[in-house]
Amino acid sequence: MRRQLRYAYEDILQNKLRYFIFFVQIIATLILIIASSSFTLDMRNYQKKLTIVMNRQQEEMYIPSDISSHEKRDEIVNGGEDSIRRQSELYKFMKENPSFRTYTAVTGFSMWLNNTKLDSSFAINPRCEPNAYFLLKIDDKFQDVFKLKCSKGRLFSDADFNSTVSEIPLLLGYDFQKYYDINDTIHDNEGYNYRVIGFLDKLLFHINPLQGETIYWLDKAFVVPLQPNKFDTIGYDSAICSTFIITDDPCNLQAIQEKSAQLGLYTFDFRSFTKQRQYLLESSNYELIIWGFIISVILFFAVTSFISVIMQFINTHTKEFAIHLLCGGRIISIIQRILMQVFAIIFLADIIVVAIYKFSLITLITTLSSLLIGLIIVIYPVIMLSKTQINTILKRSQ
Repeated sequence: MRRQLRYAYEDILQNKLRYFIFFVQIIATLILIIASSSFTLDMRNYQKKLTIVMNRQQEEMYIPSDISSHEKRDEIVNGGEDSIRRQSELYKFMKENPSFRTYTAVTGFSMWLNNTKLDSSFAINPRCEPNAYFLLKIDDKFQDVFKLKCSKGRLFSDADFNSTVSEIPLLLGYDFQKYYDINDTIHDNEGYNYRVIGFLDKLLFHINPLQGETIYWLDKAFVVPLQPNKFDTIGYDSAICSTFIITDDPCNLQAIQEKSAQLGLYTFDFRSFTKQRQYLLESSNYELIIWGFIISVILFFAVTSFISVIMQFINTHTKEFAIHLLCGGRIISIIQRILMQVFAIIFLADIIVVAIYKFSLITLITTLSSLLIGLIIVIYPVIMLSKTQINTILKRSQ
């Protein structure tokens, strides 16, 4: 075995350029397989998470989009106490209406921390904004819809959503447990003070239908309660436009629009998530087809060219193989030599891919795919060699 391994190593050195081209092709193929597998897995996870949120099949999720003019929006935001009163009435109507379910999740803000012991993996963008962290503001319904649970401490209580004190209760994602503890105080760059009341279970999530198939995993999230009694016009604006309606009757949406019009506020365009999801599925299928085509083209050239390289190698070394067999050697040792050439390149590509993407289910699938590619490459040369008689090899060597 060691001798065959040494021979395979020497064979690779003699054809460095061809083997390098094959190596690059395999690396490109594996990266594309990882990308397409990740994309497919993300879409499946998204469908599962959406099923959890909409627990009754006949229900639909609607996303309110404000299509008011810029002048109207400026009037609402700059309307002072009168706007706050009207926005409060609309928000209360949306949250307390028994005809449909809602939840509010505001993701348009970040938690800015200068003096922190967190490592860079917690930052939203470690290079450009190393002090900005994912902040999620939620209402009480969010905790029920997304079935939040704590591994330590407690969830938000009704009092937390109606608190008037300056210190804000804070839930931290699961991964924060080695940096903070219950009752720790955190001060952000804007002067707000937060007190840790609990740590969420691992792998809890949030989905925002407005932002495609993205799943927000909460393991590294700062989560705070929405407190309407502290809202200004901008606070109400972001809360109202981040409230998602789950209902089995689209007529309920008209009631919201009529209430808003009565209060002289927003003009909504309610987007059905079914239509948006269908668009996502169509666009994702198109992307998968493109990736599949590129993978197929690269694989075709990689497999066919490398098979020809192996066949050329066999023809070039026919005399050497004939002497090997005449001296009592076996055909299996020649096959081993060829297998080692192919799989040495594939294993090296696998090692690089795992080093880049870390070990996971997707990299395991990719590694198995690379082994399948290797088997496809060697199957014809191996069958040909195993069926070839010694006299045939001797004739070729003459």
